[in-house]
Amino acid sequence: MTTNRSWVASPSEGVLRRRWARLVGEIDPEMKALLFKETRDRQLGSRRACLPGFPHPDRTVRDEADPQPRLLRIALRSFDRHWLIADNRVLDFPRPDLWESLQPRQLFLNQQSSHEISGGPALVATALLPDTHHFNGRGGRVHPVLHPDGTGNVPSGLLRYLAGALGLSELPVHDLAAYAVAIAGHGAFTEHFAEDLLTPGVRLPLTRDQDLWKEAVRVGHEFLWAATFGAHDPPDGAPAPDEDSIRFPQGDPRQVRYVTGIGADVPDTLAYDEETITLRVGPGAFTGVPPAVWNYEVGGMRIVKKWFGYRKASPTSRKTSPLDDIHVTSWPREWTEELIDLLSVLRRLVDLAPAQQALTAKIVSSPVITAADLTSAGVLPPQHGARRARRRVVLDFGQSDES
Repeated sequence: MTTNRSWVASPSEGVLRRRWARLVGEIDPEMKALLFKETRDRQLGSRRACLPGFPHPDRTVRDEADPQPRLLRIALRSFDRHWLIADNRVLDFPRPDLWESLQPRQLFLNQQSSHEISGGPALVATALLPDTHHFNGRGGRVHPVLHPDGTGNVPSGLLRYLAGALGLSELPVHDLAAYAVAIAGHGAFTEHFAEDLLTPGVRLPLTRDQDLWKEAVRVGHEFLWAATFGAHDPPDGAPAPDEDSIRFPQGDPRQVRYVTGIGADVPDTLAYDEETITLRVGPGAFTGVPPAVWNYEVGGMRIVKKWFGYRKASPTSRKTSPLDDIHVTSWPREWTEELIDLLSVLRRLVDLAPAQQALTAKIVSSPVITAADLTSAGVLPPQHGARRARRRVVLDFGQSDES
């Protein structure tokens, strides 16, 4: 998804509502065009079909009078959730197939596809619609785990072949996603395969060992639960995390503690004290933040710093319209809660990394399924048209069938 105008996304719902109201309330045509930021693909007078599941009125933005936009939570960057004006009239390249794939239990795996991965995990995951720069702000390639029709987005015959090779009765596509992040979703994978990753694209070693597979799937589901802020629900039969919340319970030594208030003003400084493992946000302080959490990165993008950068008082550096000058004037309590959630998520991923590293080391030193094996089985190369979105079609007699 590429919006080509930054004012349509914000970490604050209220800011988006104010921006939209400012736009639709403008009566001067030239100023309205400037506020909107007209492009080749979207202009004030453009008429566009609605995005799947997200209808908008049958009128142009020029004629729009409703001051209330429809908003959707999205994954703007890795582990950074923002809000988006979910309206095809203001998004240059929304990728309708991606929107159509939104459904319960959907997951999006994302990798860097055009640049070297300099550090951190080679694969990240989200349950939210991802921005084109979701991975680390420099493009990427998103892989929905499910097609719009709910079937697995994998080459035909792959799951059946893997199940047979591993001696399993079945292999759900979410287990393959869990395996993928268990193996490639940590910095040691990136370090180990640094030379291979100079050629963009993550290649997974597929184990033949059933026990290693099951352990990787278990770890991977825990990773997915944390990375999606608790939205991922492991499939039937898979062990669920012990905690009901992404945060650690009271008394747990891993708990992030908010010990000094940030106050009403939006802070413009972020600092870290390694000796006291304390994160300072302006005058505010959060303890229980290990150095590995503070330093957690995805492709050179420091997660905590990037998260704060999108929320500090100064206007965005990605300004595309005067509407970008509309931002929060006081620190919302919700952002404090979100920061605690983010620090808790990163702590869980940091704690999982040693198990992921050990698994990866065992798998690469044991028998694996090769590309030649998959080619001989007819799984590779993928069938013609396999990358097209599969969707349900409604037949003339009112029943549905899979296309």
